[in-house]
Amino acid sequence: MSNAWKFQENFQPKELADINEYIYTTGSIALSNYKKVIEVDNKVVSFLFGFNEKLSVPSHDFQKIGSKLSLLKTIMMIKNMSFFDKFRMIKATFVHEMNKAKLVKHGSSEIFLFVTDPEYQGKGYGQILFEGFVKNCKDMGVEIIHIETNTLGASSFYERVDCVHKGDFFSPLHAYTTKGGQACVYTFKIEV
Repeated sequence: MSNAWKFQENFQPKELADINEYIYTTGSIALSNYKKVIEVDNKVVSFLFGFNEKLSVPSHDFQKIGSKLSLLKTIMMIKNMSFFDKFRMIKATFVHEMNKAKLVKHGSSEIFLFVTDPEYQGKGYGQILFEGFVKNCKDMGVEIIHIETNTLGASSFYERVDCVHKGDFFSPLHAYTTKGGQACVYTFKIEV
């Protein structure tokens, strides 16, 4: 994941990079009720963490990374980071969630985290994981899956697997790693 998103390059100071990597990985895992990993020679090369609205919600309620208040406190305690930069990071998270909510209803089936190591892209691993999640959702009666990505990222993959671009939204979080911060949402309609 660090190879794909380059947390240490895009977030400074190091403590903020570590927090963001932790949120993206542990937060996605904690909120997911569908988790699949592909390994090659004992190396994780691709994984998908998703949420199927028809399955039970994880019982720990995000306890693995603490409450939002705890996260706020953690960001505020970072040394070597100005108050303004801390505030900007917290605001970026809030704005991201507010803008995304205009396109995706909270609690809808969604792929939270889907990464394939760049060295292993084009070998079908992403397709296997995507089809597995679709099958899981279809078997439970889900009709639509949402996927958040950035416009410069995996959009071509989602279009290739028949996802439809639902809309763009500005994300200050994406702006840390993508020029312009343009995020988007795709939907995949499951044929029953």
